Amino acid sequence: MYKHLSLSLITAVAAITLTAPLSAQQRSTVDLSTLDAAISARPVTNRAVVASALSSKEAHAAAASMGLTPEALATRIAVLDDATAKKMADQILAGGDGSVVISTTAIIIGLLLIILLTRA
Repeated sequence: MYKHLSLSLITAVAAITLTAPLSAQQRSTVDLSTLDAAISARPVTNRAVVASALSSKEAHAAAASMGLTPEALATRIAVLDDATAKKMADQILAGGDGSVVISTTAIIIGLLLIILLTRA
């Protein structure tokens, strides 16, 4: 039992150790000119980031449900102090789509572990 468990753990550690550096060496799916264009198109100031995020129809609908017009929302963004604008911009830029991506390698390693641990 212990021999199979230690062999399984050694295999798992070796697989994780060997596959992690390989994923960092893959080519990007986006070329450098596209990345440069995206960076240059990004809003320059924190207030611009907040204003851009709150310019959508959904944001205007949420503001309207709180009794704010789009003009009042823009006015409130304009009078934000620098620290608050930076905090809001950082939260907006740190956001993601909330999805979890499981790589094929992780699935294969998980299946191998299950197979090796159940062979007792």
